[in-house]
Amino acid sequence: MPTRKKMKKKNKIQSLKHTYVTIIMLMIAMVGHAQSNGDKLFMEGQALQQKQTIASQNQAIKKFQAAKVVYTSADKKKMCDNQIAICNNNISSLKKVSQKGGKEKKQIVAVQEVKLSLSKNSILFDGNKKGISNIAITAPSTNWTLKSSNGVEGEENFVKATRSSDAKSIDIEVEVNPTTLERHQSFIVSYESAVDTLLVSQSGKEVTLSTNNNLVDFKLKGGSKTIELYTNSDSIITTNNGLTWYVYSKPDWIETSVEVKKEKSVVGKGLSALKGLVSSTAKAATAEDVKTSTVKIFALSLPKSDPSYSSGRKGEIVFASQSKKYKITVIQQ
Repeated sequence: MPTRKKMKKKNKIQSLKHTYVTIIMLMIAMVGHAQSNGDKLFMEGQALQQKQTIASQNQAIKKFQAAKVVYTSADKKKMCDNQIAICNNNISSLKKVSQKGGKEKKQIVAVQEVKLSLSKNSILFDGNKKGISNIAITAPSTNWTLKSSNGVEGEENFVKATRSSDAKSIDIEVEVNPTTLERHQSFIVSYESAVDTLLVSQSGKEVTLSTNNNLVDFKLKGGSKTIELYTNSDSIITTNNGLTWYVYSKPDWIETSVEVKKEKSVVGKGLSALKGLVSSTAKAATAEDVKTSTVKIFALSLPKSDPSYSSGRKGEIVFASQSKKYKITVIQQ
């Protein structure tokens, strides 16, 4: 029998671990919220950027600067820097016109002589299928240029973007996204001093997450058991030893750890199917990109002094990867 002092020490350790997991969950939620706010600020900046006045360009710069502070991705910070550079270029052009005309009204008239606009500045494709679309271009002539933004999320280079044969639109084509991660590529459209941008995004393919056992039971004395966890997620969680998933929640009398991380073998898939242990979700996720982790589940002993000793106790372990969650039941009796 464990002494009261040992029990207190064990409970304290469990409490600290629970607090650590809670902090990690909050950090992940905060990062996701920050990215959402950054995207909102970025789009507001693009809207202001379309108004060809010095005041609107300065307002757009403030939006892009605010988005850069919120973003955690280096690529998205670079994308903000690119837009700020475009705004500064627009301001320089407007100032030159101002020096010639003397008034901002004359600036607007002069700038409107070089009209350049896109029917939309951003487009989102479904990552589970090929996508084709086109963006209409308004320009004084067909001599406008199209190029991928160097270093602004263009590194992924997954978009085939070309000028249409009549130079009145941009033809866009994307293949199926082979990963579960959303991807982006930015393009710059130019005509003389006028510049506009196009951001092409594609969602990731559907995330699959499952286990080979949805119910794990323990004796009152506790102990450990293992299960296999399957996921195709490509999201690397640096705060969780580089895994693509994490434990979202669990009972305080349960601990988990990863024993082995390996590619799921064809034999393993066949055996799981024969034994009927893989859920319908798991069966849909038996592609080559599914990764298998062997998870060890440890249950603390249930002391006789505990009110639930006679009836036993029950809880759930919830695993998560990106936006996908999957739960299993744990019983001790």
